[in-house]
Amino acid sequence: MKEASIWQQGIPLRACLLIGGRSSRMGRPKHLIKGQNGLTWVENTVNLLQPFTDKIVLSGRGDVPSSLNSLVRLPDVPDVQGPLTGILAAMRWKPDSCWLLLACDMPNITSEALEWLLASRKPDSWGTVPRLKEDGFVEPLLALYEPQSKTYFEELYSSGCLRISMVARQSNIATPVVPKSLCRAWSNINTPDELSQSLLDSDSNV
Repeated sequence: MKEASIWQQGIPLRACLLIGGRSSRMGRPKHLIKGQNGLTWVENTVNLLQPFTDKIVLSGRGDVPSSLNSLVRLPDVPDVQGPLTGILAAMRWKPDSCWLLLACDMPNITSEALEWLLASRKPDSWGTVPRLKEDGFVEPLLALYEPQSKTYFEELYSSGCLRISMVARQSNIATPVVPKSLCRAWSNINTPDELSQSLLDSDSNV
């Protein structure tokens, strides 16, 4: 594991990768879309995460490539849909961990983006939820949540609110601004047109 991911207090860093959404706009499971290297998005993301984390788990239903059959699959929290079920399941499973939560439809994540996010952790913060602009919305699906933030997610669950971005309104959640050169890592792909454009952008950056 890279030094940037080692927390001062020895808290384990684990990653929860969200898969198995309806993908209604894409028309097929997004985590099984293949990248230019022939691997699926979920395989590429897992490979990217491995040097940074102590363990990677999957949240959500749906098939995965046989290469990932050894990964832990977390069961959904009853009566909860969306990202909240993933982060709650992860935190209930290993409440002593810092959790890196990320979606399966962000194929432009880079090692540099992960290094920046991990370097942005602060000892007094209960989470690190980036923003792409100073006055912009937070990006809760490529973010870090310390063990203390479990309290906030349990409160959301009890209130019936499913919007995990609400956690970023808490004063002890850090919301740093992503450097412009790394912003593309936080872009998600939802439609065939967006996928085509992403491929064109990737070719132009080669």
